[in-house]
Amino acid sequence: MFPMPMPEMPQEIMDAVSADPGAFAAALGDGMAAFQGAMADGGDMGAAFDAMGDIMGPIMQDLGVSPEAFDAAGDVIGAAIGGGMHMAPADTGGAEMGAMMQDAASLMMPEGMDVPAPVMDAMGDMGQGFADAGCAPHDMAAEMMPPAGDPGFPFPCDPAGECIVPPGDPAACPADACQPPPMDGACADMGGAMMPPDGGYDHAPMPADAVMAPPMDGMAPNMDPMAGGTGGMAGDTGGMAGGTGGMGALGDALGGAGGGMAGGTGGMADSADAAIGAAMDSAMDQGGAPAADNAGQANVDGVADAAIDDDGPEVDPSAGMG
Repeated sequence: MFPMPMPEMPQEIMDAVSADPGAFAAALGDGMAAFQGAMADGGDMGAAFDAMGDIMGPIMQDLGVSPEAFDAAGDVIGAAIGGGMHMAPADTGGAEMGAMMQDAASLMMPEGMDVPAPVMDAMGDMGQGFADAGCAPHDMAAEMMPPAGDPGFPFPCDPAGECIVPPGDPAACPADACQPPPMDGACADMGGAMMPPDGGYDHAPMPADAVMAPPMDGMAPNMDPMAGGTGGMAGDTGGMAGGTGGMGALGDALGGAGGGMAGGTGGMADSADAAIGAAMDSAMDQGGAPAADNAGQANVDGVADAAIDDDGPEVDPSAGMG
């Protein structure tokens, strides 16, 4: 079983796959070799995935995939494939993991677009490669999926934030939160436990108090460099709105004690408020007109509102935001 709905592959990834399937497949192979090398050197899966990304990132840029889209692909692929591995039997082998990866890729593509054969073969080889490196499917799932409650976590949780779908128990997944593999896909070719039983699972009902994490909307979290995730402009590590390094550090230098450009104590938003307030005080001291009644709200919104009675043309506040 796979999560439902499945996230879509970022457009830049699909463009790169379509433009040169062989080169994309080779990049997957290089990344898998780096992963296995890191595991052989005694690293854990987190370090091995980092090694994979370090090798594949520059290659993907050469294929026209931006770092943001590459990070986003890791997030959505991790949620999709990790969700499938979470529901797979604990003793799932390499060939079966490869089949899950192939079917997950197929389900993530837009309707009418197939995964090219070289990429499909590379995905199958990666499944076997993970098994050869000593990775079990449920451990892979825990490493690949975002934490419960984060955007894109593929399963419902209880109010305490615990996933209600135990590993290896697809019947525990409510029917509206999961879907079977394609009937003509790689898992179907494997047969056995890789497909639902005849008549399907007797799925558990969705609890009334179950909580679904928000979906990865558009480019979130990493797909949208403005919206968050690691390295995003409003995200955790290196983000413009705080975290460690990146534009967050610039915010600290400009007066933010732990805050980035849009948050934290003394961040740039606070500095902007102080500057606007000082300018208004200066205007009043020089005999300027009293501020409009909504001037205070302008500081709350972070935007200096135009005078209420201005009859000029309205400006679309979303203009220029893309």
